[in-house]
Amino acid sequence: MGQDVILQLLLLFGLMLLFLFLRFPVFLSLVLASVGYMLAFPGKVPLPVIGQSIISGINNVNFTAIVFYFLLGEIMNSGGLSDRLVSFCKACIGHVRGSLSHINIIASIVFAGVSGSAMADTASIGAMMIPTMKRDGYPAGYAAAITQCSSIIGPIIPPSTGLVLMGIYLNASVRKLFLGGMIPGVLMGGFLLVVSYIISKKRNFPHTPWGGWRNVWEKGKEGVGAFLLPVIIMICLVCGIGTIVEIGALSCVFAVALSYAYKEMSLKKLGQILMNTTVIIGKVLCVLASAGTFVWIIGSMGVADWIANRAMTLGVGSTGVMAFCVIALFFLGMILDVGVIQMVILPVMAPVILAVGIDPTQFGVLAILVSQLGLCTPPVGALIYMTAGIAECSSVEVVKESVPFIAALLVLIGLLVLFPQITLLIPNLLT
Repeated sequence: MGQDVILQLLLLFGLMLLFLFLRFPVFLSLVLASVGYMLAFPGKVPLPVIGQSIISGINNVNFTAIVFYFLLGEIMNSGGLSDRLVSFCKACIGHVRGSLSHINIIASIVFAGVSGSAMADTASIGAMMIPTMKRDGYPAGYAAAITQCSSIIGPIIPPSTGLVLMGIYLNASVRKLFLGGMIPGVLMGGFLLVVSYIISKKRNFPHTPWGGWRNVWEKGKEGVGAFLLPVIIMICLVCGIGTIVEIGALSCVFAVALSYAYKEMSLKKLGQILMNTTVIIGKVLCVLASAGTFVWIIGSMGVADWIANRAMTLGVGSTGVMAFCVIALFFLGMILDVGVIQMVILPVMAPVILAVGIDPTQFGVLAILVSQLGLCTPPVGALIYMTAGIAECSSVEVVKESVPFIAALLVLIGLLVLFPQITLLIPNLLT
């Protein structure tokens, strides 16, 4: 890779970072960076490529699945389903030391099976759990930290919009990626629960009296429909009943029916949910379309081929390349928006991964996990400021309290890099 290519890359990414720093929208930052590159290097990008790359950026039927899973998360938030999940968790383990901390994590695991979004998880569970934890004597920063760190389980346990994107970038089976996210997602919850339990014992966090099995039964009856939804999604995925898009559409219908049954839904509220989802999806599709030209420019430089050839020459092997990608994504997550990472950086890495023989399912799951971790790390981490706002505390407190949880997740990431069988177990058994 010559100096001219390095110069081109520096200009392209430098312009993108400049516009992002100036708080331009992500899609506009990508467009302006591409335009700046074309002005600086005339003739490098043929005009027909611009239109073709914009169309190819969103011309995939699997993007329909993203629409349905975003919609499903909005319905869960507004339809009273997540409230019932949390109430049942409280009935089951409210008597354990630091119970609210553990419930926060468990609720995120269950809610992950329907929302697939860290932001949706934080907005729903955080709005309930953080004020409750503060009233029970938990430090505000700790309540915010456990909420933000557990919420990133959402994009790992299926369904997940991020994994849909990875399936498109890697030309891999979205179903295999969904199945591959199951064990890592549950392990994320397990690692966080261990840390939560240790901290709760050390700080002597409160617990509530045991309400009895009758209370568990009553709360379970109230929330049975909310629990059935993720179970149905999982069964459909495992058994291959329908495509990813069809499962998403049926899940939305079922969630709306449940919300009406719980008397938490109305035509007016449903209309508002549809409008909110339309706005979110519009933003995502704008970024995807504008990223098309940006990614094409990088691809035309041959960067992916150069990295793959260097990796083979140095003999670092597929594990070494995976480790390098994970480390790069972790540090990029500290300075870039997660949307930029998932829609710009990951498509650039995808050809390298395929060239060195890494299983796309393993990379896809790990890449989404690490990129989501950027939501919890300063200075850009959106969840830090979101949870700090809900908890009414400083972002510094949230970052400080998040350290042990992030450390536990980094240990898990290391294990997933070294032992790909963890991620590939279920996909290999069921596909």
